[in-house]
Amino acid sequence: MVFRYFLSVMIVGVVFFAWKTTFSQNTHDTTTVINTGFFYDKLKMQDEHYRIAFSANPVSDPDKICSLTYTKPALPGGLVQGNMNAGILYIEFELINPSDSTEFLYFYPGFYFKSIHLFTEVEETGSKVFKTLVDSIPPSPAGNAYRVIQLSSGARVKIFAALQPIRINRNWLSPILIKPEYLNTHLTQTRMQNQSLDIVTYILVGILCMMLLYAMANYIQFRKEEYLYYSIYVLFTGFLLFTKSYLYHSGGDFTYFFEEYLDFIIMLTAVLCYVAFVRFFLNTDYVYPLLDKILKLIEISYVGFIVLYSLIYFFTPGVEMLNGFENGLKFLLLTGALLFVVLGFREKSKLVNFLAFGNLALLVFGMISLLIIIFSYTSESLWGTALFYYELAIGTELACFLFGLTYKGRIELVKRIKLEDARNLEEKKKDFERQLAIIHAQQEVRNRISTDLHDDLGGGITAIRLMSELAKQRMRDIHVPELEKISSSAYDLLGKMNAIIWSMNPVNDSLYNLVLYIRNYAEDFFENTDIQCIVLTDESLPVVEISGIKRRNIFLVIKEALNNVVKHARASNVIIQIEFDGRLQIALQDDGVGFDHEKIKPFANGLQNMEKRMSSIDGFFRLMNNRKGTLIVLETDI
Repeated sequence: MVFRYFLSVMIVGVVFFAWKTTFSQNTHDTTTVINTGFFYDKLKMQDEHYRIAFSANPVSDPDKICSLTYTKPALPGGLVQGNMNAGILYIEFELINPSDSTEFLYFYPGFYFKSIHLFTEVEETGSKVFKTLVDSIPPSPAGNAYRVIQLSSGARVKIFAALQPIRINRNWLSPILIKPEYLNTHLTQTRMQNQSLDIVTYILVGILCMMLLYAMANYIQFRKEEYLYYSIYVLFTGFLLFTKSYLYHSGGDFTYFFEEYLDFIIMLTAVLCYVAFVRFFLNTDYVYPLLDKILKLIEISYVGFIVLYSLIYFFTPGVEMLNGFENGLKFLLLTGALLFVVLGFREKSKLVNFLAFGNLALLVFGMISLLIIIFSYTSESLWGTALFYYELAIGTELACFLFGLTYKGRIELVKRIKLEDARNLEEKKKDFERQLAIIHAQQEVRNRISTDLHDDLGGGITAIRLMSELAKQRMRDIHVPELEKISSSAYDLLGKMNAIIWSMNPVNDSLYNLVLYIRNYAEDFFENTDIQCIVLTDESLPVVEISGIKRRNIFLVIKEALNNVVKHARASNVIIQIEFDGRLQIALQDDGVGFDHEKIKPFANGLQNMEKRMSSIDGFFRLMNNRKGTLIVLETDI
């Protein structure tokens, strides 16, 4: 008795476990007829649940849809490939509603199907009637990929679905029945299937947006065409990646058009702009003529490919031709990248090498991406996704571009600095030549004036002095003071004129000539006096140039000082000491009675003139008493 009771409990438990396993959430009915009362949220239809038929063209009469030859699906993983995506795919399945209330279900066939129409076969008055169901779409994002099925209480209906795939190489037929309350969850799960790739994509798109702003700012500031083309390349590439990720497995007319045609056109346009960017960035027209010709040929070819691809898409019905042309173009793009890599690494230029490394990354990762597409490799892993390798190629190329841009910026900075230095040097040279011309002109004027003074005025003054002396000799017995004044004035004027001529003559523009002239003048000046004058200098004076203006002012200050010695000092000895240690210093020391500060007139012209003359040549003048007499110190730069 106990054994029977235990056996009954075991049987009931096994049946209950089998029922739960078969009809619980996210499980599937193994019978041909799908019982809507035995799943809670969604039912992924197995091969036993439906049959499929294929037609190259839409069946014009809906009543003939049920007469098509339906078979069990033989699509590995639900993959729809090749020209099947250019026709119409029909599926047949049967639903039963055992509940006491009307059931609403959402039918999701998979992706990407741009046209979904449902039909039903019901019995009315003993005969089967074929009806077209209204294309009821749920009010939800991407709701265009779903259709509403309404089952009345106790109904058992056969459903036919006419599906038109989009014209790409592969689609997935994976029909699912979803309870209305689970629709948003299904949308979320569909979006999250690609979550890891989405994160990578959005990070890369963010970086591309920053590069877009940077390139546009450089174009606006410098008006260089390479930045404009790179901006367009970054814009199209970022839009392509963002749209690919954002529209993943969603429905809508734009999604279908984008997946069928627009994504490849955007990619070709981006590559075309990248080739134009490379031409302007490397200045291939002048620096690399062979590479420039190849890149121009590639540009023309890409424009032709875009036109030809558009003609195939809009004017041919098949998929294999369109897909074959697309894959062929991708191989051609990779061949172009390979050619650029070979030519780039042959050049001994770091800038070209940076771009060559970027194209090498495009070649390697692009080939991996293309092979995944061609062999229809499917994987839930990020590393098994074709788009991920394409994004790796874009990211690596972007990094190489930044390295190349930094290197080019450094080269241009060095060139700009050299150009500015050369320009400044040229300006300084011109300025020096202008100043030299002015000096030459001034010197010519000085030479002419000194010559005129010496020849004309000097000759006249000398004649006046000679004539006054002759008059004095003829009038020995008659004392005429005016003749003495005329002779003395002529003598003084002749000395002043000689000093002017000496200061204006550029031959005398040296420290040695200044010292020699001061020595000669002092000896002549004190020749007829009781004052003994000594001029002390270094044994070897350096060869230093000194301008005529400075020579004249220094000499006139010394001359005035010597006059003061004769007039006021009552000295017996005068010592003039001249030193040069990067700065000229002249000390004039007498052994006279000195001077009294209180008796000197506040505005004595002689001392004021001496001080002004030294100030005019950026020097200074100092007058002082000491135990030996009076000391005058002159100091100035030469």
